[in-house]
Amino acid sequence: MTTMDKNRCCKKLNLPSEMMPDIDISQFDTDGYRWQDFYRLLRPCDFNNDKLFDFLKSYGIYSPPFLEVFYTPPFDDGRIHTDSSHEWVKLYFQFGAKGSTLRWWESDNVMNTIDTTEDVAVLPSTGNNYSYANAEDSTIIHEQDIHTPHLVNVGILHSSHNPTPEKRIAVTMHFFDVNNSHILWDDALSRLSKHLL
Repeated sequence: MTTMDKNRCCKKLNLPSEMMPDIDISQFDTDGYRWQDFYRLLRPCDFNNDKLFDFLKSYGIYSPPFLEVFYTPPFDDGRIHTDSSHEWVKLYFQFGAKGSTLRWWESDNVMNTIDTTEDVAVLPSTGNNYSYANAEDSTIIHEQDIHTPHLVNVGILHSSHNPTPEKRIAVTMHFFDVNNSHILWDDALSRLSKHLL
């Protein structure tokens, strides 16, 4: 197992308040759902704010016509997984569960969903083929409260951690360039360097 640089896990993005999404999270019925059972999509218009998309486009960053929504119940954790073998970047907005975190991991026993009959999350954005690990085989390399907007490296094993009595909702945006190719970690940091904290 190699030691991953924790600075490659996430970066806080300094966005003015007028660029923040205005999403009604009460629309999501989460009762009885676990992390691996809940997956929803939003459209850009559901953000009720075009300024964020215009800002990203000014840096050659585009998002697909759907935005992903993930849920972590109170006092629960999400699956340790990667979205890709590449260092894909997502912009995360978290709602609720102040004090919850995102964790990044290293593991000596990384498995692939295509090779298992185990109960795993359905994630259309990954083609339902992604790597995952179990906590007992893994070590936390970084943990971050991402209540404010963060760029997140989803090519590293990661999982949500919600030790609070509140529901945790995360809305995420994939980063693509004008050619519809994923923007990777170093490229995203370079493009948005003036806005990172």
